[in-house]
Amino acid sequence: MTTVTPGSGNQSAAVIEQSLLAFGLGIDPAIRNDIKNAYQYASLVASRRFPNEGQTEQWFAQFIDVMRDCGWVALKRTYERERAQTQSLKLGAIAFKGMKVVGQAVLSNPLTDALAQLAADALEGLGQVTEAQDILLRNLKEKKTGTVGLGACIQNEAGEVILAMSAIDSTPFADHELNTVVFEWKSTAIELYTGSAVFAFNSDLYGSVRADIRNKLQDRAVRNVLDYDI
Repeated sequence: MTTVTPGSGNQSAAVIEQSLLAFGLGIDPAIRNDIKNAYQYASLVASRRFPNEGQTEQWFAQFIDVMRDCGWVALKRTYERERAQTQSLKLGAIAFKGMKVVGQAVLSNPLTDALAQLAADALEGLGQVTEAQDILLRNLKEKKTGTVGLGACIQNEAGEVILAMSAIDSTPFADHELNTVVFEWKSTAIELYTGSAVFAFNSDLYGSVRADIRNKLQDRAVRNVLDYDI
């Protein structure tokens, strides 16, 4: 559908509610703020309606519906049950796999590879930023949500913004110690739900709801977003 030349260095990532979202080079700061606000708003709506463990499938469907209302066109979405082939399942590996599979279904190989690299760099960076880990773990504990997410965004030379993301059922990981990076938790669960999607951003449509979403987030005094470089 579109191609991109991956950059190197100076990418950034953000902890947004219970998700980790990476941004590629060249994304305009104003657009990056729009992406974060839409993603956070959709996460909050989904978590309010489906906050419990074992509700990731419903959470993901609600998240997609809200993102669509915020100007994000879902190009592809998938639902999978990940079955353990070894003695443990790893959150990071499952989310990464889900993003690549859904990306390869609708995007060019260079774009899929660039999104996957961004996600990998964000995962590595998360392990080096204690504050980011603390915010993510706090969000998971305080909200008692059963879903965590991983995503990556890229803007091509034509200005098109593509987002690939995965939502994962964290229930089988809930009993593990919280002193490790959340995406490196392991579980011996036999099966794990993963939802993945690729979106394209319609900034004109988002413009009609931008102020409303910003005001709602400000009124709620949301503090649960932290940016860091990777």
